[in-house]
Amino acid sequence: MLELGVFMPVGNNGWIISKSSPQYMPTYDLNRRITQLAEEVGFDYIFSMCKWRGFGGATGFWNYTVESMMLTAGLAPYTCRAGLIASIAPAIIHPAVFAKMAATLDDICQGRLMLNIVSAANRAEYSQMGLYPAHFETYRYEYTEEWLHVVKRLWTEEHVTHHGQYFHLDDCMSLPHPVQQPFPSIVCATSSERGYRFVAEHCNYAFITGNSVEETKAASLKAKALGEEVGRPVRTQANVILILGETEDAARAMYQDYVVGADRDAIDNVFHLRARDRTAERVANMKDRYESEDRIIYGGLTCVGGPEHTAEFFEDLAVNGAVDGIVMAFQDFLVGLRTFGDKVMPLLRRRGIEVGLPESGMR
Repeated sequence: MLELGVFMPVGNNGWIISKSSPQYMPTYDLNRRITQLAEEVGFDYIFSMCKWRGFGGATGFWNYTVESMMLTAGLAPYTCRAGLIASIAPAIIHPAVFAKMAATLDDICQGRLMLNIVSAANRAEYSQMGLYPAHFETYRYEYTEEWLHVVKRLWTEEHVTHHGQYFHLDDCMSLPHPVQQPFPSIVCATSSERGYRFVAEHCNYAFITGNSVEETKAASLKAKALGEEVGRPVRTQANVILILGETEDAARAMYQDYVVGADRDAIDNVFHLRARDRTAERVANMKDRYESEDRIIYGGLTCVGGPEHTAEFFEDLAVNGAVDGIVMAFQDFLVGLRTFGDKVMPLLRRRGIEVGLPESGMR
């Protein structure tokens, strides 16, 4: 089965950095309507990122965002089957505070909560609040491992005493525990070797991406192989930004219009802020994208086309990359979700790809 997720527009204008793409604010009402439609269509999960600072430019790209945990709590009553993935950055919250918040949220979600652990972000997101630890890039996974270890203990034990490198707890209590036992599934997005190993050892899902379909398929296979090495199954989810039209020509025309309207100042800010503190190899990969037409898309694979091309694109990821699911963003979420449900999902089923929400939602 291929799991389907929607990457919620918690930042203004979604994932397209252009003056000619749909312009909108990330209101609760919009996210609620998208959530309800995604579950109606049969999507498995709703995924919201955490973002604390945008990239400016003429569009004020992602200068306006809503908070993931609060949004998930507000969306939960409008769903009954879909999984709800909320995101958190360990660097900005103590594990004991988060453990209590997550247990409460899992109760609100009726045991359908999943958690995306963000081990790093653009430095400016943290430093503007005085919360970016010195030299954090050099030890962020060690920090996150200890943070997650403490959280999991608080979710499963009644009294926790822990004296580690980064955290100290004395007879700490955090009751009640989450509805899900032993605890909610853990998600992490990564593209580095160290990140893949962190997922294999501590998480259930690897959210992966690459500059190309081939890179993404290779990343999926690598994540699964590392999981096998440590004796833990890892499920992979690819991130795809869909410019989905009724026809190939309609989709291509939309995309070219967005390219013409590219917000170059915001795109420059994205590149320079994301390139800071990265290795030379990572910067080179980012530069390849920055210099291509896909620079108007913030991350993920770009799929431009009609229903037939989209179905073929997804089949390739699922069959040749062993990708277990795809989280999608659209140029217009409400129109795109409806088109995907009406036109693409039937084509995937005809190709032998099982899609559509099971009764229990994503697990």
